[in-house]
Amino acid sequence: MSLSTAKPYLQPANDTVPTRAATLLFRAKVTAHQAKRLLRDWRSGPARLAKDFGDGFAAFAGQSRTALWSDGLAQERLLQLGKVQNLRRAAAALDGVLIPKGQVFSFWKQIGRASAGRGYVPGRMLQQGCMVPAVGGGLCQLSNALYDAALQAGCEIVERHAHSRVVPGSQAALGRDATVAWNYVDLRFRANRDLLLRTRLDKTDLHVELLRR
Repeated sequence: MSLSTAKPYLQPANDTVPTRAATLLFRAKVTAHQAKRLLRDWRSGPARLAKDFGDGFAAFAGQSRTALWSDGLAQERLLQLGKVQNLRRAAAALDGVLIPKGQVFSFWKQIGRASAGRGYVPGRMLQQGCMVPAVGGGLCQLSNALYDAALQAGCEIVERHAHSRVVPGSQAALGRDATVAWNYVDLRFRANRDLLLRTRLDKTDLHVELLRR
């Protein structure tokens, strides 16, 4: 965690470091939003969708391929490795999910909380305008790719949030981003036909595909 002091990750967009009071207030607001979302989803939230690796889904409805490694900075290496580990865990949870026509897909409902106890590690995350190390950091690359693929597939976007800071060269710079934060900032979309989600990592890229019959 010594990397948390490296300037590339903590430099805020407006060059103002958040105060302790501001950080505590932010955490209190997050807790309140999380509780509100839990209650709302308990009452009428989307269901967790099942996996189905059956035949019949052969045509691409939408697909995204993004590079895993953004640069070669030495101070970036551990957080890059952490991001890839987090993407690998989350991709395994999503691969093979069947999204029936008319059903709503929820990023967090399918993945669950990205905690250390579930195999997630520190990766780079944007928070309050700063790049900081955080357990589960880097999952926005997956939600960005899902959003892009869902748009290509003609899905109805039920919930999507843009990043608070645009990183040059990122999906946010193209307006194709969808940030996520457990559990109150989610990506949700409704399928207009039966879709099969396939997600995988190779040595260089993250692959996200929505397949149709």
